[in-house]
Amino acid sequence: MTRSSPSRIGAILRQPMTKLQTVVGFGAGLVTIAGTITSLAGLGAAVPSKGEVVAVVQDRARKPLAAATVEILTPQDALVTTLTAEQDGRVVHRVKEGRYRLRVTHPQFAPETRQVEVHAGERSEIRVLLARPATPSVKTVIAQSPGSVRRFFRELGF
Repeated sequence: MTRSSPSRIGAILRQPMTKLQTVVGFGAGLVTIAGTITSLAGLGAAVPSKGEVVAVVQDRARKPLAAATVEILTPQDALVTTLTAEQDGRVVHRVKEGRYRLRVTHPQFAPETRQVEVHAGERSEIRVLLARPATPSVKTVIAQSPGSVRRFFRELGF
């Protein structure tokens, strides 16, 4: 073949390292600048995988219920997190994209459960109105005569 090939490689290798270092350094600088521009322009930004759940807890008169407890659960009832509503009755939490159940409780109100679907990069807001629990009816039973009580104790042997 040709003898010039090995001599060219040898000639390149005999060059002072400063020239090679200059070329490599210049190339690395260009790559760094290109990466910075891409990052600042948002071209290399990852697609968000989380969305935001916003629950607004109110009573039937639409007044905010502070201190309401909001549990975020998966459709299989696995607890994701438990949150407490602020003064405005609002809770905010970031979760992965998907379907969730919100279980809302407050000591003075009946609990409520709602479904919510969260999409990546979006906010899913749900309003939950809590009602006061129904008061059970109380029946007062009065014995017709004290005889039934006496008979009961007599049968017991008293």
